Amino acid sequence: MRRAAGVLVLALLVGVGAEALLVDPAAGLPWWHRTPGVQAVYGVIGCVAIVLVSKWLGRLGLQRPEDEDDA
Repeated sequence: MRRAAGVLVLALLVGVGAEALLVDPAAGLPWWHRTPGVQAVYGVIGCVAIVLVSKWLGRLGLQRPEDEDDA
């Protein structure tokens, strides 16, 4: 688990570094497109929100029982 977390953090740092090098600050983009790492943080927050909402919806009874037949 710790190794996977370390790999993910390393990948995030490499991505933020690449974004800092590739984005032109004078391109006239909004601040959130010019700031390195904002898109990555936005993506992580979105993924966590999707997982939490999915689990919540499953607990509300929208998930079929595992032993139910498809026929």
